[in-house]
Amino acid sequence: MKHININKIDWFLDDYDMAESLRDIKASDTGRRGYRTFSFKGRQFFLKSFKEKGLSGFVRGRILPRGKKEYHMGKRLRSLSILTPEPIGYGIAKANSFVIQELIDGKSLLDAFGSEKNREILIKGLARLLVRLKMHKIRHNDLHIENIIVHRDDLYVIDLHKMTIKKTFSVEDELSNISHSLAMVYEEMTEAEKGIFFKEYGEKDIREKTEAAIRAMRTSWVENKKARAFDETSIIEKKGSTLYMKGIGVIGDGAYVETIKSDKKTEILRYTNHIRKLYRSKRRLKRAWQACVVLAYMGLSITPRVYFLNPPSFFSWGFIAMEDLKGRGEELDRFLDRHYPKMDSHERGAFIDSLANFFKGFLRMDIIHMDLKGCNIFVIKENGFLLLDLEDIAFKEINSDVLAKMLIQLNTTIPVMVRYTDRMRFFLKVTDGLNIDRRLLARMIARRSLEIEVVYEGVGGLKREGFMPMVNRYWLPEKAARR
Repeated sequence: MKHININKIDWFLDDYDMAESLRDIKASDTGRRGYRTFSFKGRQFFLKSFKEKGLSGFVRGRILPRGKKEYHMGKRLRSLSILTPEPIGYGIAKANSFVIQELIDGKSLLDAFGSEKNREILIKGLARLLVRLKMHKIRHNDLHIENIIVHRDDLYVIDLHKMTIKKTFSVEDELSNISHSLAMVYEEMTEAEKGIFFKEYGEKDIREKTEAAIRAMRTSWVENKKARAFDETSIIEKKGSTLYMKGIGVIGDGAYVETIKSDKKTEILRYTNHIRKLYRSKRRLKRAWQACVVLAYMGLSITPRVYFLNPPSFFSWGFIAMEDLKGRGEELDRFLDRHYPKMDSHERGAFIDSLANFFKGFLRMDIIHMDLKGCNIFVIKENGFLLLDLEDIAFKEINSDVLAKMLIQLNTTIPVMVRYTDRMRFFLKVTDGLNIDRRLLARMIARRSLEIEVVYEGVGGLKREGFMPMVNRYWLPEKAARR
């Protein structure tokens, strides 16, 4: 390995001739994390830089800078026949470190998983990669599938600076690799795909532990994002005391138009270019904003788009500004009251399937709504749905009790005219694949719903109805819930 100092950076290179490609690199040029590609002797390489910040960065920079560690880990992986971009050098500066690696022409496993029709090849490849990591006692510590590159059906591991090669490999180490690699896609995988993965991995008994580890990791991640919801981060920026979602632009300067709703807990005001929801309770305001932030990090658009948070003051309530949905659709209870009688069986089936798929999407991410009335589900004209009342969105594991409460509330806040076959179709699709006793859950929902008055907002105003005169028409026999 050749050593050369260029612009106050100590470079350690496998090929001295590469120094010419580094003449314009300065230690002060890079930010927190930077990338640059270049050609050398007919091959493509990229340079990744790390900003060594704070006391931990100062200590790390003098012991084992991340660029140097990534270089040596790359060499070690390749000696074990584990694919990773070839490292050919690293650099160390006062507050930065660098690594130079081969540029792999591929895409992340996450992107490949979303676009590849035959995902079985990728699933088996991931399982075999994890087996090799276990065999060599390698714990990556950040093995999400954006850190795995797919190139001609081969999987390359990247981002190695957190990786460790251990003397002993515990179950915790094994679960760390598996749960990190599956977390982003596990809820999208079919039961057949999950079976293929664990069969290829060779340890069927580890599935339950893996799923528990994924849930724990997700809970920890959510709590971390909630804790930082009021800080300036990659998606939030501060202007004075106001917190903005980045990339929104100029929103909030519109003129007041009307008051949509006002009660003891909240007020909803319409402005010319947004809606403001004011909260008397600081706790409810905090909960609503935290839900917005977590959903933004997840990349889920299941609520109205949120613009900014204006905190409470001594003289005024705090509020969240969000998009105005006027003219884009209507609440589910009113939509069904208006359109359901006119739908034929095909239209009803398509609508129910679409609504069930929307529910499955957020339920499988351990997202629930604690006030799931028909009026808190918005039906978009262009096809789609949104959840309203952000303060009632929570992140917790789905179980029979939680799901029963949600579905009973939904069941009793939509028109009784909705047929039992459509209700059961929705129930069966939403609960498909969940680890619950569907027969018991269906009986619980049916029994409790029959005891509650049905109240919803119809086209002509508030309506009150009851199931009792129509029991036989609106509930399937128990055997339907067994399917």
